[in-house]
Amino acid sequence: MRDAIGQVFTLQIILAFVLLINGYMAYSVNYTRAFRVKNQIVNIIEQYEGPNHEDAIAKINTYIDQMAYEVPAHLTQAFLNDNNGQDVSCQNGWCYIVHDVSIDGADGERRGKYYSVTTFVNINIPVINNIVGLGQFLRVVGETKTIYE
Repeated sequence: MRDAIGQVFTLQIILAFVLLINGYMAYSVNYTRAFRVKNQIVNIIEQYEGPNHEDAIAKINTYIDQMAYEVPAHLTQAFLNDNNGQDVSCQNGWCYIVHDVSIDGADGERRGKYYSVTTFVNINIPVINNIVGLGQFLRVVGETKTIYE
């Protein structure tokens, strides 16, 4: 009888490690996808000098579709709620915040903007997400260079 309990316990330990390794692999794959999407969005925003250009939005949406990047609406809504007082926009699973910059120099005052781009890691584990609340942990943030007017 003692051997049977020992084998069940050993099987539980093995299953726990398998679940941990699979969870880590799923997270790393989805994190890499979110990181790549964020980098490409930053590059496109810098290329078109802002996300307000129609071609920039079309190029971003095409890239997002190619990468099969999908994010539940509750992650973007939580981001909007967290940054309520700022100039925030979310679309198609990514968000950006506009930051105004003013620099006094020898030539006078230079004004510009830079954008903070946020993408999200799509890991949907209902029990863990409800208990722990992985909202901040599942965000990938990057910034563009300053775009002067």
